[in-house]
Amino acid sequence: MRKLILLLILAISLMGQSAYYRLGYGDIFPTTDPLGSSLGHGVVAIDDSNRVTTHNPAALTSSNRVHFGVSLGSEFRSIDNIVSNNTRLEQIFVSFPIGTRFGMSLGTHAVADFASEYESSLDMGSFSEQTVGGIWDFHLGLGYSISPAMKVGLKLHAFQGQFERNTKILIDDNQDSVVYRLHGDISGKSLELGVISNIKEKVSLGVTINIPHDKPTLSGRDHLDESMAFNDISEDMKAWPTTIKFGVIYHHSESMNFMAGIAQQLFTESGFDEARVFALPAGWKTVPVASFQLAMQKLPTDRTSRYWTKRTGLQAGVSIKNYYLSPASENMIYEYSLISGVNLDLRNGRSLFEISGEFGSRGGDESLPDELFARMKLGIQINDTWFKKVKRR
Repeated sequence: MRKLILLLILAISLMGQSAYYRLGYGDIFPTTDPLGSSLGHGVVAIDDSNRVTTHNPAALTSSNRVHFGVSLGSEFRSIDNIVSNNTRLEQIFVSFPIGTRFGMSLGTHAVADFASEYESSLDMGSFSEQTVGGIWDFHLGLGYSISPAMKVGLKLHAFQGQFERNTKILIDDNQDSVVYRLHGDISGKSLELGVISNIKEKVSLGVTINIPHDKPTLSGRDHLDESMAFNDISEDMKAWPTTIKFGVIYHHSESMNFMAGIAQQLFTESGFDEARVFALPAGWKTVPVASFQLAMQKLPTDRTSRYWTKRTGLQAGVSIKNYYLSPASENMIYEYSLISGVNLDLRNGRSLFEISGEFGSRGGDESLPDELFARMKLGIQINDTWFKKVKRR
């Protein structure tokens, strides 16, 4: 079974699909909005009164307005000059103040994607497999301001997702086909703690720890096409990671920040040993993920200026991380990328438009193809001043 998985993974590259989507839990992506994508994990230290970020629950007290945000993402991958695309809604949230010291948020964002599709020729016919689905994270966050220099937060996460895989074997001799279907729902829970501390007005530190206390579980059934005989399936995703993020910001001036971000994802070493649906190829294993980013952030100089150049902010940086799975050869798989972003405030202060871009490559093992990828994210954030009457002179 595990050797067959590796054979099928290699077949994905012939159709331009990402081989990494078929391994383990698919593509796990921790940042889903333009700001986080263009700054890296240093975003967990941001405490900005003009906007709200949900990357650290401690930042929910930064604004005294109601904010609503939504973002879309599009990813292009190239393997041997064959390009594939995946476009999706990635985040929706609303945040609001509670008194002067508390802030709360409700929202959801994508955390994993299983989408893959490929076909391979066999001696007696053909083999094809299509997988769809993913996992979404629904959260409830609460932030508390202990003092202007110290804020803490708590966020409750509920994972909900779906998984469906259709496998078809076509035999040439009599054109008979066998279709195997597997489908189910995924659910789990985690708890996240966050802290933001300001040191002498020049340095901000942020830390978050996300611990899955009820790891996601796949519950479903499998059967052959047109058969009424079902088998119930229940598989714990035991390798689901604990994630720690640390960010530091140096406030160089009122309009310029420099930041660094570090993240660590810790996977259970034996988490895939008993897996059937999410089984790994023989010899493959999980490894801790280390992620590091350096970025620069230029803030708008005047958010209400008549000149759009003064209402525009810029971000740029570099990112490096390793993949969470390692092959039998024990060669690490790395991802290198350039990250950037632009945000524009409307003159009335009611809306903020954002766009980010990331271009990089992933590879490092002879059993998987090298990939080039380009990710673009679009986001908009509006606040409650849209619904307040403005006195005109």
